[in-house]
Amino acid sequence: MFGEAVETAKKVDEVIVVVGLDQTQEKEERDRIKLTLPGQQENLVYQVSRAAKRPVVFVILSGGPVDVSFAVNDPQISSIIWAGYPGQAGGQALAEIIFGDYNPGGRLPMTWYPQDFVKIPMTDMNMRPNHDTGYPGRTYRFYTGKKVFEFGQGLSYSAYSYNFSSTTIQKIDLNVTMEHFEALGNRGKGHVRVENTPCRKLKFRSSIFVRNHDKMDGRHAVLLYSKSPATHKGAPQKQLIGFRSVHVQGKHTAKVTFVVKPCDHFSTVEENGQRLLAIGSHSLIVGDTQYPVSLVTKHLNRNS
Repeated sequence: MFGEAVETAKKVDEVIVVVGLDQTQEKEERDRIKLTLPGQQENLVYQVSRAAKRPVVFVILSGGPVDVSFAVNDPQISSIIWAGYPGQAGGQALAEIIFGDYNPGGRLPMTWYPQDFVKIPMTDMNMRPNHDTGYPGRTYRFYTGKKVFEFGQGLSYSAYSYNFSSTTIQKIDLNVTMEHFEALGNRGKGHVRVENTPCRKLKFRSSIFVRNHDKMDGRHAVLLYSKSPATHKGAPQKQLIGFRSVHVQGKHTAKVTFVVKPCDHFSTVEENGQRLLAIGSHSLIVGDTQYPVSLVTKHLNRNS
């Protein structure tokens, strides 16, 4: 079926396979019924990659996620590039990335789910997972199933590391009265409702040093998340506080700063719609680096 493509792959030094979708498969008012590549494209990638002298570059054109699990751990595929729908200069941009003239720094704007995710009824738009029914939840905040790629995932020719500035605050007193503290059990743990919290006084700055360990300059997207201690059923796994794009010279360090608002970024919402701030140790997370921030309350008396 792919004789010409296979024969060509045998003769050339390098192979770039470009596959994907177009607006006959996905657009406004036209939803896909599968997450896999349409037609015989997966078979094309497999046959060409087996015929090539060296592992191939695999480029995907699409507006949404595609289940390319078959390619993720295939030693005959050296790299996977999601290009979206790049426009008339897309070829030039891809060439600059593939041949090393430009250091990529993009991040996926959505979770890439496996094909089995389509078994979940589209009418079920609950975000939180339901372990009794096997429902895995939706989005990076709640989804508990297998992923092809995670939200925010992306590769670069540079390796980056992160360190939080020592000036980032580590403890915040919520300064709420005892009547507003809702205890859980007998260990002093609990939460307060955001509506009873002096939110404007709690915000703080968090600075992060980003180190580029390679010689090539790069523009890097820094994603800052928060993780809260679970004080109620259905709390998210983590939440995105924000992101910053920063240019980092090779073998240099750059600094990015976020304004963190605990009432917005550390709070979680109960199933009944109440927004809560958990007392205890929260985490700021960038990549594999975590920084603890404790929310405490002195259980002030009403007349203090």
